[in-house]
Formats: sequence, C-alpha cells, structure tokens
Amino acid sequence: MNAETQAAIVDRIHALGATPAGTDLAAAPYHQEIGDYTRRDVLQRELDRLFLSGAPLAAGLSGAVKRPGDWFTFDACGRSAIVGRGKDGRLRAFANACRHRGMRLLSGTGRGKSRFVCPYHSWTYDLEGRLEIRPGEEGFTGTERADLGLRPLPVREEAGVVFVGLAAAAWSDASILSGAEREIAPFGLERYHRFAQREHRAAMNWKLGVDSFMEAYHLHSLHKNTLRKYFFDNVSVFDAFGRNCRILGLRRSFEQHRPGESLLPHVTLLYQLAPNAVLIYQQDHVQFYEAIPDLDDPGRCTMRITLYAPEEPADDSARRHWDANLELIFGVTTSEDFAACERVHQNLASGALPYIVFGRNEPALIHLHRALDTAIA
Repeated sequence: MNAETQAAIVDRIHALGATPAGTDLAAAPYHQEIGDYTRRDVLQRELDRLFLSGAPLAAGLSGAVKRPGDWFTFDACGRSAIVGRGKDGRLRAFANACRHRGMRLLSGTGRGKSRFVCPYHSWTYDLEGRLEIRPGEEGFTGTERADLGLRPLPVREEAGVVFVGLAAAAWSDASILSGAEREIAPFGLERYHRFAQREHRAAMNWKLGVDSFMEAYHLHSLHKNTLRKYFFDNVSVFDAFGRNCRILGLRRSFEQHRPGESLLPHVTLLYQLAPNAVLIYQQDHVQFYEAIPDLDDPGRCTMRITLYAPEEPADDSARRHWDANLELIFGVTTSEDFAACERVHQNLASGALPYIVFGRNEPALIHLHRALDTAIA
C-alpha cells in the first residue's frame, strides 16, 4: 500500500470519526437466506462453479516458491495440485497424480527439487511435467512418453499471490485481484517465507469461516479477553475490488499516528480473495486463511491457516518466536471465532430462523454474499 493510498485512508478514518456510526456503512441492511449455509443443492452449485470448475483459487504466496525447484501442494475438495517453479523461473501447476496408476506424487512443501518421482513405481517427471523415466520401459510398448506427462492446471501469480485452478480451464487475461494488486504489490509478498501451516476441521459451513473475518463488530464481545484491548470496536474502512474486498481494522495505537507517518503500524489489513481465502497483512507477518468446503456436508469444512514470515528464521530462537505466533493465532481463531461459527451453524441448521441480517456496518459481508450469489446463480 503506497503512501498516497495510506494518506487517503487516514483522511477517511478521521472523517468517519465525525459520524455517529464511526465506520463505513453499506446502503442498507441485507437479509441472508439460511439455506445458503445449509442446503446441499447450494453446496453442490458452489463446488461445481467455484471450486471444481478450474476457476482461480488463492493457494498461497509466491514466497513459498521463490526459486527453481521450490514447490508446494494445494489440496481442496478432494483434488490436489503441485505448484512448482521450473528451471526457467516459470510457475507451473499440475494435477498431483502420476500418469501410471494415479498415485499422489507429493505432499506438503519443499525446495530444490530437480524432478518429481512417484513413490509407487518411480515414474519420474521433470519440473516442466514431462515424463523422463519409467522403469520397465518394455512393459509400455505402444504408449508414448510425450502423451503421459503430468496434467497441467491453470496457475497465475499476481502481486505475490498464487492462484490455481483445480481443473483445466481457460482464464481471462483480466486481473484476478481486480485492482487490489495495486495495494498488495508494495508488500513484497514474493519475498516472504512460508513458515508453517495448520488445519482445523470445523462443524460449520465454509462461508461462516470467511464471514468471521469480514467485520470488526464482534471484537468487543467475542474477543473481549484477547483482541479487544488492541483494536477499536466496530470501526473499519471497506473497499471492493471486483469480487474481492478489503477491510481495515483500526488499532488503538492510531491515536498516536501523526501526519506523514506510515499508517501500517496502526492497522490490520484483511483482503478477502474470492471465493474462500482471506489474506491478513500485519506489520511483521502475513496470515493466510482458506475455507475449504466439505464435498458432501454443508455443515462441515476445513479451515487452513498458513503463517508467512518476512524472512526464513535464522536460528531456533526465531523459530520459537514464529511457532508461538502461529499457536496464538490458531488458538484464538479456533477457540473464539470458529467455535462461535459452529454454534451459529447449529442454529441455522435447526431451522430456528428464516434468515439472518447483515447490518449496514458490515459492508464486506454484504459484498461477499452478493458476489457469491452472482457467481453460482
């Protein structure tokens, strides 16, 4: 986020402080149908159109694949992709399946590979996905190696964010971030180090996991013993970028902000990356959240949390520091945010309510659900 954008946001914060609400407001409240969280047919449309169609999904940061031979796997909705940097510096993605018997080749993340080797029968592929070696070559007479390379998947980097499609698909040349890249690019996310990842299996619809990040209204009550002392309650600045959006959480330290100083130490920036990811930029690290729907149950999902540090830890002390940070983040989100969302989902699934209401002070929620409705309609 450049200095000009920061200055404009500072002016908006001061202007909001002079209003009764003190926060950005949508034009009107929004009634959200309960069935969008609980109906199996809605879940199936979301899977078909948002996740399994090959549409772009935010999979992580370019910092996880800085150099040739670096790679990570991206798993969602029963499918798996390998994302790797080739010898030519290009980022590529492949279905994580050997062309022999379909074995998954890799899991997790790594660096410095020169080829991908199947653990089942040692079929070997180069970083560009070409089949190099298949032991027992005489057993495959009549099949051409050139026809049995890894299946390519669409992949793109924008402003240090990696997007992957889980099926072969043609993507538009238009920016996936729809203008948010102008704010995100100055953060230099391609230089960050992927420190560690945690997963949490939750008894809630995947959209509730995303919802939990989309307003500052809950800070006073839900986080009264953790985050409330650091942030102003019910104060946020909202902007939409196509289907994506950004909300800004205001830290109490903003009271010490002086004209011309950087705004960034006094805010937390949350970028919702359609449809299911949230990138949170802090001053000293980045948190990356993914809400992965269950294939069969609208009341189940997996919440994936990845912490990216500005640089690779140099020693055990630095590793302990980031371990503690990740455990704190994981603890707060699972015991407070996601635990609350599970209780919400129980009520929604029970039929206790005909609809829920997003207030004017929750414009990011309204934007998110309107965008999702449009995408699956």
